[in-house]
Amino acid sequence: MESMGSRRSTKAATRIMERRKRWSRMALSGASMLAMAVAATATHAADSAQPAATKLPELIVTAEKREASVNSVPMSITAASGRQLEAAGIKQPRDLVKITPSFNYTDSYVASPIYTLRGVGFTDISLGGRSTVAIYTDEAPLPFPIETRGVNLDLQRVEVLKGPQGTLYGQNATGGAINYIAAKPTKDFQTGASLSYGNYNAVDASGYLSGPITDSLLARLAIEHTGMDGWQKSYTTGKTNGAGDFTNGRLLLDWTPDDRFRAQLNINGFIDHSEVQAGQVIAITPEVPAAAPLVPGLLTYPLSPATPTAADFNPGDDYHRHNWFFQANLRLDYRLRDGLTLTSLTSYSQFSERQLQDIDGTTLSNLNQLTFGHIKSISEELRVAADLAGRGHAVFGVNYAHDQVLQTDFDHLPQSTLAYLFVPFGLPLFIDFRDMDNQDEDTYAVFASGDYSLTDQLKLYGGIRYTRALDSFNGCTSDTGNGITALDYGVLENVFRGAIGLPPNPPIPPGGCVTADATFTPGLVRNNLNQDNVSWRAGAQWTPAPNMMVYANVSKGYKAGGFPDLGATLASQLSPATQESVLAYEAGFKLALLDRSLQLNGAGFYYDYTDKQVLGKVVDPFLGPLLKLVNVPKSELVGAELQLAWSPVRGLTVSAGGSYIYSRILDHFTNFDATGALVDFSGEPFPNTPRWQFVSDIDYHWDLTDKFSAFAGASLQYQSATNSQLGELPLLAVDARALVDLRLGVQTRDGAWSLMLWGRNIGNKYYWTTSNPDLDTTVRFAGMPRTYGLTLTFRK
Repeated sequence: MESMGSRRSTKAATRIMERRKRWSRMALSGASMLAMAVAATATHAADSAQPAATKLPELIVTAEKREASVNSVPMSITAASGRQLEAAGIKQPRDLVKITPSFNYTDSYVASPIYTLRGVGFTDISLGGRSTVAIYTDEAPLPFPIETRGVNLDLQRVEVLKGPQGTLYGQNATGGAINYIAAKPTKDFQTGASLSYGNYNAVDASGYLSGPITDSLLARLAIEHTGMDGWQKSYTTGKTNGAGDFTNGRLLLDWTPDDRFRAQLNINGFIDHSEVQAGQVIAITPEVPAAAPLVPGLLTYPLSPATPTAADFNPGDDYHRHNWFFQANLRLDYRLRDGLTLTSLTSYSQFSERQLQDIDGTTLSNLNQLTFGHIKSISEELRVAADLAGRGHAVFGVNYAHDQVLQTDFDHLPQSTLAYLFVPFGLPLFIDFRDMDNQDEDTYAVFASGDYSLTDQLKLYGGIRYTRALDSFNGCTSDTGNGITALDYGVLENVFRGAIGLPPNPPIPPGGCVTADATFTPGLVRNNLNQDNVSWRAGAQWTPAPNMMVYANVSKGYKAGGFPDLGATLASQLSPATQESVLAYEAGFKLALLDRSLQLNGAGFYYDYTDKQVLGKVVDPFLGPLLKLVNVPKSELVGAELQLAWSPVRGLTVSAGGSYIYSRILDHFTNFDATGALVDFSGEPFPNTPRWQFVSDIDYHWDLTDKFSAFAGASLQYQSATNSQLGELPLLAVDARALVDLRLGVQTRDGAWSLMLWGRNIGNKYYWTTSNPDLDTTVRFAGMPRTYGLTLTFRK
């Protein structure tokens, strides 16, 4: 007789084979469509009276901390100019999914962004959670994802570097790095402004001034304000939510008193009073099923309609953020002699947060969280860059960073099943609690990197970095000050102490910590995490012919460990996740064809992933499985990317990119899924990692008169299905989606004025970025519905 395990294995194998067949068909269909589009465009080019294919413009990047063409750098990079970002409607890092294959954005249920690159991501629910994808503005770090909201202001370009980073940039990262390059001050006076108006009364007004103050001092000031009415509508009360109110600014000063010294100051910041997005309740999943009938309206609560704008939230609460960010970066460059430059990069930043999040997606006070947070960061990098007699380059440096994160969450849950947990013992309703944590981290690093050309065709490169991170933590879950949580948990912990033969604890005072150690003694949890690592990179670049480059490299990258911020009844829940590492192998090519009118870049990669950090669970003896950061010992990723840009005729540019990522957990890693079931996750794919992603854009410009020209464009962004958490539970699935944007406009021939009509997600596709299980509900975070509007732009 066949065992149940064998039947499950057979079913699983069958599902895998079916999926592979679907993926193969999808890939073949996609390739066929692309081939037909290329062939059709080529036919049009042959029959057209317009001139032949035109050369693609070269985009200069600083991925290796010096200027070089993006197609001469031996790594997989997606780069776009500021004009390209504007045309595509990219306003935040999350929007990079429109142009970057293998990049994924996810909403956390506490409104902190989660970035994933090539399947390497970290789902956390605390301000102090470091991303696997490091983000910089002009090489200065933005240490935490919550601080990245305003980076898209007045840009020269953006560079997305894929694969482990750390040998050249200030933060170790296992997934990659995104460097935003601000538009720089100009030697002549320039000004520009842009005004957009769209549905939901959306207004986006921005402008800049740039020019000389003196012969040696240049300045650039850029300001932007965006606002809109609420785009979400409660399907039970008719109230709206999701209004936008965001103000962003940057001042750049560039002082060059002589030809040896240069100082650049970047002061930037934002104020965010936008409303926090509400989730859509898709299932009632009581934490304590026996208590569900005691919560009026819970079991009969209507689920959200499957439309982009539907949501529910407590109608009397204020969901406006009260967040602000400030950063000052000072870069000093001094040329010691020809080919030898000393650079100092100093950065200081602060972020403050006060916001209320309706986590449960209902009008019940089932689970609301009010967060107060503050982040302060200081970093300093000192490096020397040398030119090696025209045959190569070398960089040597040291780096120091200090980050302090303070976070306090007030959780309110009077209309939840968990509120009735202590009632059978004659104790009061468990209505609220507070989470507190304080983290201080110091990071010290020394690094070296370089490249050297053995011949005109063959170049070797490599880098190494030693990092030591010292993280100090104190925190707990506590009473809010009313004494209820202190009483409930004080009695419970004394019951457990009696069961193991220990005397009772004294009463927990109002406001006191309830998180208990192994002897069920409550108190503030204090801990330290001190780790070091050596990240490195080595490779070779071969240029057998002009406009043709082949490369191969191997690299080792790390992401620092850290402590969580979460509701913790046990001190073990607040133990840290240790550092993770990725050993990455990559080989790729970059080809310029058809007289540089066609650029084709591709890469294949394999990642050996160790100690991947995930939000798992640990068993509480009374409450069952509760959240905890854990490490997955072994996992792997295999993937490939292809990017294309083509200008077959004057005025027409076609770009496309695709990625395939196969991820899986190894070595029978066992933990709890979202339902609390103990599961062997071996063989499962990573969360938030679509196997297939595809992006494309077509842009066409043509002359109308001797003074005006017109343009039109369309873009497509597709990703296959994935899941929000380990366990592949259907309720937490994220469906495949394809989104289409369109644009049409006119401009003066000199580019000074332009008027553009645009539409995004024009099919009004209902999609969501994540699904999360909460106390008694499971919610989704929907993507934006169809938006459209007009943009008037002036530049002089």
